[in-house]
Parts: sequence; structure tokens; C-alpha cells
Amino acid sequence: MALHQFDLIRDILDKQLVDKDEKQMGRIDGVVIELRDGQPPRVDHFELGFTVLAKRVYPRAAAWTRRGARQHVPWDEVHEVTQHHVKLDVDAEKTPAFDWERWLRKHIVSKLPGGKEKDE
Repeated sequence: MALHQFDLIRDILDKQLVDKDEKQMGRIDGVVIELRDGQPPRVDHFELGFTVLAKRVYPRAAAWTRRGARQHVPWDEVHEVTQHHVKLDVDAEKTPAFDWERWLRKHIVSKLPGGKEKDE
């Protein structure tokens, strides 16, 4: 898929990441660039998660959060970049980006009154 030219920091970093149905998956906290001999650099993947954000905002905090969850999203999965979000050609529920959401639902939300899913 070819995308129009864009500014990596302005148009990608901190943008809302959504799946093919526009379900929110979090914000893009980091961008990993691949350097290749004799070729221009290219975006390899995005990173999501508190560990990535902590490293960017306060590098010393990264040592404290090193074991935290970090999700990688390959650039190949990008379907569209808009002013408001970066849309992927994936189902959010089937990605590791939703592991935290599933854990919260299972261990916290399900124990609250009215927190159980209808099919449970």
C-alpha cells in the first residue's frame, strides 16, 4: 500500500491507533526506523505501551518499567493515515494490544456489579 508523503513526528507519533472497524487500540508511543545500506531509512514498526512512552518522556524511567508490556505493530498493517488516527487492517480483539483490556475485563470489570458480559 502506498501512502502519501507525511511528517513522521507530526502525522504518526501520538496519533490514535484504530483497527479496521475503527475500534481504538491506544496511541502510537514510538516509531522504529530501519536503516539499510545504500537505501533510504524506512518505518519498520510502531510501538505501543507505557514502557515505550516512559522511555521517550523520561529515559531513566525506562529502567524501572523495562518489564512492562510493549506491543509492536508492523508498518505493513497500516491501511490509512488521517489527521485524527492511523488505521490498521487488523481486528483489534485479535492483537496483543488488547491483552491489557482482556486482563482488566477478566480480573476487575467482571467482578463489578453489571460487569459480566451477557454471554457469561
